[in-house]
Amino acid sequence: MTWKRPENVAFPQVWLTFEAKDPDTGKIVKYHVQDLPEDRFDEVLNLMSTIFLRDETMCRSLDILNDPDLKGRSGKSIWDDILKQKFSLVCFKEGSDEICGVNVLEVLEKDVKGNEMEIKSSKIQALMKAMEFMKAQADTYNRYGVDKFLHAMGLLVVPKYRGLGLSTEILKARVPLGRALGLKLTGTVFTGIASQNTAAKAGFVEDYSVLYEDMGKKEPFVEFPNISTPYCKFMSLRLD
Repeated sequence: MTWKRPENVAFPQVWLTFEAKDPDTGKIVKYHVQDLPEDRFDEVLNLMSTIFLRDETMCRSLDILNDPDLKGRSGKSIWDDILKQKFSLVCFKEGSDEICGVNVLEVLEKDVKGNEMEIKSSKIQALMKAMEFMKAQADTYNRYGVDKFLHAMGLLVVPKYRGLGLSTEILKARVPLGRALGLKLTGTVFTGIASQNTAAKAGFVEDYSVLYEDMGKKEPFVEFPNISTPYCKFMSLRLD
């Protein structure tokens, strides 16, 4: 059974406020990171199944966006059930309802299998195999002595808002969210140099790293062609 958001943790609510440049005016304005409202789920699914699949390091390497097996809603189903768990975060600029960034989050539990879905795409199968390998090597539960942790299945900053430091703040918002949920740890596979540097700025530490070229030569035997980032990393942040 999937771990549920406690009823005493109000939904939705704001978890973090910060200041950054407005890409339209160049002025410093306020932003906030909050729970992703249910009426914005479809919009986020569209962003993830287009922009994220186009730009994310592993997805871009495997050209998943153009995979014919991911036409229609099949691509969106990767995140659909996760959003319904109501742990995901979204960033807004003050006075605007335009989505600036999103972090699709779930709670993973030791010895509990998540919702299994049939994946027809061989590219998605390869991607998930690599992700599972990274989580297994990081050995998060035993390393930190926890039975559950806050995990991500995608961090996206909309192109217009990139370069403003929003991704770091979105990652920082996991701390108050995780604490409110009663969690002691958050951990994620960070696949690109930019996201790895962002995670380090937010306080994440490296638990396991592997060269992409080695991933194709030995376990998990998944090749990532034309990839510019040398390492794939699993990084964690204590919340207590």
